[in-house]
Amino acid sequence: MTTTVFKSESQPDWGMGLVIEDAPDHWVLFFEHGGRKKFIKNKAKGLVQVTLDAKALASLETKSHSRHARTSTTAPKKVKKAGLPKKAVARFESLAQQILFFEKLFPGGFEGERFTNDERGVAGATAGKGGNKSNAIAAAREELSAARFSSATPEELFESATKLLKGTNIVFPIEGAIPFTGLEPKARGTAMAGLKQLLHGEGEYGLRVERFSTSVALKDKKGQPKIVSWPFATVFGALFNATTNSCIKPTPFASQAATLGLAVEKAQPVTARGYAQFHEVVTLTQTKLLAAGQKPRDLLDVASFIWRTHAEKPTETV
Repeated sequence: MTTTVFKSESQPDWGMGLVIEDAPDHWVLFFEHGGRKKFIKNKAKGLVQVTLDAKALASLETKSHSRHARTSTTAPKKVKKAGLPKKAVARFESLAQQILFFEKLFPGGFEGERFTNDERGVAGATAGKGGNKSNAIAAAREELSAARFSSATPEELFESATKLLKGTNIVFPIEGAIPFTGLEPKARGTAMAGLKQLLHGEGEYGLRVERFSTSVALKDKKGQPKIVSWPFATVFGALFNATTNSCIKPTPFASQAATLGLAVEKAQPVTARGYAQFHEVVTLTQTKLLAAGQKPRDLLDVASFIWRTHAEKPTETV
């Protein structure tokens, strides 16, 4: 994806301005000293496009995200108290309590037969209730490798990405496979270029997640733009490198954060800052699980631990 930078001749003290939204009729720019500004394209005067070296561009992008310059294309949900975000409630009083419930759900924990067969999946075996994540990980490493991005056509890569979405139940079809398969050919090419940068690009991974989310022009059944969800934006990276990258479901992750003593807003758009917050929840949970003698294989197992313990009610008999 192309990164565009302008300077304002009428307001030189604003510094360089990074385009953070490029709509048909307007731009939204983040200026290093002037902050966020909106310009109507056919009325914008005094904007001059400039080229920055890699170091200066990276610095401008970092400033942009530290000031939360990027915003969602859809209005945030209303909250009841003075416009403040609703605080996530911890489902479990402690991680120890959560682990006990997890072991009721999955006797033997991560290495037990039920978790291995139903949630993780065994490589080469038929998909269980949770899809076969082991097969999907192997497929992602092969079909979305750097070598294949160099040799395959965008349509071939798109077919591989679609198979991965359908290979697990991580992303609900209505927010993943269904709108994704409806992309037009040109939009598919743009999405695959974004996916290449996500998996094989350089720079901060959270920023690459954010950029990928803007490269996929999903539409709903009425043909209207559909926001890219956190699970969709993060599933490919997590399958490609499950030891490092997180696949995020905001609601249970925000509740998990509360259990760990962290504060993370669940109703936030896909941004680099948001990814860093959710990723901290997963990695801290992993550290505590290992310290408690649990043996998650990778961050995808940790995410499954969070999802499944929040999907079932602790008061139910398992």
